[in-house]
Amino acid sequence: MAEISLRYGNTTATVRTKGAQLMSFKAADGREVIWQADPSVWPQYTPVLFPICGAVRNDRIVIAGREYPMTKHGFTRNPEFAVSHVGDDFVDLVLTPTEESKPMYPFDFAFHVTYRLFEGGYTTTFLVENRSDRVMPMCVGGHPGFACPMEAGAAFEDYQLVFARPEKNETLQVLPGGLMGDPQPLPELREGRVLPLSHDYFDQRDSLIFAGLNSRSVDLVHKTSGHGIRFDFPKMEVLTVWTMPGTHGDYLCLEPWHGMPGRAQDSDNFEDKPYVTLLQPGKVYTTWFTTAVI
Repeated sequence: MAEISLRYGNTTATVRTKGAQLMSFKAADGREVIWQADPSVWPQYTPVLFPICGAVRNDRIVIAGREYPMTKHGFTRNPEFAVSHVGDDFVDLVLTPTEESKPMYPFDFAFHVTYRLFEGGYTTTFLVENRSDRVMPMCVGGHPGFACPMEAGAAFEDYQLVFARPEKNETLQVLPGGLMGDPQPLPELREGRVLPLSHDYFDQRDSLIFAGLNSRSVDLVHKTSGHGIRFDFPKMEVLTVWTMPGTHGDYLCLEPWHGMPGRAQDSDNFEDKPYVTLLQPGKVYTTWFTTAVI
């Protein structure tokens, strides 16, 4: 496993090749934005998700009538990504089929994860290439964990999420096994835009999963100072908000997904999953999200 240091002006970051995870991001004021993977709470930094987002029924998928095993969020957390290109302020990492992935996903693919810094922020870009000779169903997403609180003397409950546009006061129900149920009320979402943070949401619901959003941007900010991050996900249809239930850790994951866990009423066919892309042979799919300190 290698670690790669990036810099743009006074903005710095560290990326590891294992799992293509961003381990650190610091803006000019020195604030660490990324959760530091405390193994006693949640031992990850910023996982990337491919070829599924979330869980599937009985840890299996069906492709063209054949069953394949599939772990939650796919198989990208543990493998070593190769360094495709690297510069002072960016790195492009790529994963191709491995001995772990081949029994799960019968396609020849290239999954690129690119981190590029700008002053006060960074962009995460996913590029998926279908190198097979048949249509390849795929989903892709991010699972970045952000430090919360981000400033000295503050607490998790001092922060709030502010959506760019009004949303429905509801999230999707997470059923046992991780499948999606019907929408359930989220009355704490004020005027459809402002959600004061509380660990109780996650102890009770596991995750807050917003699908079909009006917004493609959300701020994670301190209620008083207004400091925090702005998180933009222009091409992602689902935003999952999560922290490990029962641990009350000082972090929050903002997870932009092009895809979604299976719904209880759905078939097990991968091609039928919500927001799935059926990628044609030789074609690529690109999406991205941006994190900026405010």
